[in-house]
Amino acid sequence: MYESKRTYTKNTRRRHGKRQKNLAIFISSLCLALAIAIFFGSFLSEAEAKEPEVTYYKYYTNVEIQPGDTIWDLAEDYMDVNYESREDYIREVKELNSLSDTDAIISGQYLILPYYSTEYKL
Repeated sequence: MYESKRTYTKNTRRRHGKRQKNLAIFISSLCLALAIAIFFGSFLSEAEAKEPEVTYYKYYTNVEIQPGDTIWDLAEDYMDVNYESREDYIREVKELNSLSDTDAIISGQYLILPYYSTEYKL
């Protein structure tokens, strides 16, 4: 075995020091690898394609009422996803045109109808 207790103690300390050094290197390497992964991961997440935001612009048009037209038919033609329901669209048309009864539109009459577009028009 060992020649003396002093040699045994010396070897034990040396092994313990080497283990601590190896542990410190391992922990430092792990931290460095984690930091690099986070750093490059943030670049990769920024590089992913993002959905373009769609901007809707509200416009108004003047429509002549044709024989047989109803406000419900017009709502079906002109409303889009910017309204929660057809009733909301009809309520706005009614307010814009000062209509008291939504079914009382007359052929030849003009109505102002709102609509949305993603294109900006001058």
